[in-house]
Amino acid sequence: MTICEHARFYGAMTLKRFLKRAQKLVRMARVRALSPIRAFGPLRTHFQLPRNDVFSLRSSRDDGVEVRLVEPEVSFERALPFMPGELQVHFNFVKEQRGVFPATFVAELRRGRFWGHYGGAVFTADGRLVPELSKDVWGTSLHSAFLQTHLPKRRVLAGLTLSLVTPEAPSNYHHWMMDLIPRAGLVERAGYRLKDFDHVLINDRGLPYQRETLSRLGIDPSQLIRVDDQLHIEADRLVVPSMRHDNTKVSRAEMEFVRRLFLPEEAVPGTAHRRLYVSRRDASFRQVLNEHELMPLLREYGFEEVVMSSLSVAEQARIFSEAEVVMGPNGSALANLIFAHPSCLAIEFSAPGWVVGYNWMICANFGLLYTALVGKGPRPLAGSLPREIKEDITLDLDQVKLALEALGPRHGYGQASARDSRPARG
Repeated sequence: MTICEHARFYGAMTLKRFLKRAQKLVRMARVRALSPIRAFGPLRTHFQLPRNDVFSLRSSRDDGVEVRLVEPEVSFERALPFMPGELQVHFNFVKEQRGVFPATFVAELRRGRFWGHYGGAVFTADGRLVPELSKDVWGTSLHSAFLQTHLPKRRVLAGLTLSLVTPEAPSNYHHWMMDLIPRAGLVERAGYRLKDFDHVLINDRGLPYQRETLSRLGIDPSQLIRVDDQLHIEADRLVVPSMRHDNTKVSRAEMEFVRRLFLPEEAVPGTAHRRLYVSRRDASFRQVLNEHELMPLLREYGFEEVVMSSLSVAEQARIFSEAEVVMGPNGSALANLIFAHPSCLAIEFSAPGWVVGYNWMICANFGLLYTALVGKGPRPLAGSLPREIKEDITLDLDQVKLALEALGPRHGYGQASARDSRPARG
């Protein structure tokens, strides 16, 4: 890459940071400007707005809040990935090598309020925002609830209401499986039964895999209330499982709940035999641009090409449970590593501007070996956030060969069936 191309790349990154800072300043100004309206009780009530202060989540009889602990906080350490051809392990893996899985819990709020924006905003009966249950990309002080001149008129829901509203989950298979479904597991482990809820708030798109997983959970369509920005409810009893504020910190216990939904039996030794290449050839972004060069090499090693979008979750679980190796570009389909055999090896491709630890996290929780291959192109400065979510990938085939060396060739093995050769989910 030329000096001019490098300059344009880093110039674009600088511009994005500047625009982000400008956005933040605008939000700060708006929050301050609307603060007097929220401070004056009659205006706050008329416009359905929250108070200026927040409620730090805890059990409190006076506030009508009960919190049930499910799992205590626990520290973790992950094995760093093998990264052939790289001088050092990528900083996004190094910084997430050690950390803490936050405690998980389920909160019940008497006359709790809920606004359906993004991942949902939860308020106590007297209108205080509950930050732990109200995720916003701008944080608590600049939460979207504090930017509104008014909220929609409240709808009162009788009985027991569950919120499973989860950011990023409505149209993304990974976040649905890794973030939303484990929250349903927390509710069950806290002593509730999903079928007993009168209403279940959900931010889905009615996609086949969403209907399938909700059915596995025993949630009937008649219980569902689909949320959007115009939904503002007050529930007799509002139940909200803890919301993860870092999606790279999903515990094994949470993942095992999802795994058992579709693979109730333990993996049988020796059943993993397939070598899978999970393609994104139909996707509009994050494609492997030199896949035509890659496939002949993979066929020498016995890989079959599979794609996931038209398969049921049960079918995807079965395919991944039969794999000894799973290889492919970063994408939601690799969330199915949660169903992989304990002996499986995962090899994931990433573009330089989108190296993330989601699938490494899955492998680390289940003790799967994990290799990360970063495509050609300029590397972001150490510490930069991964921002190029749609960046395509051009692989260095010599690096791929290094990753495959330990496998040994398997000429002529494995032809993908017509059922398995379908477009990959984005």
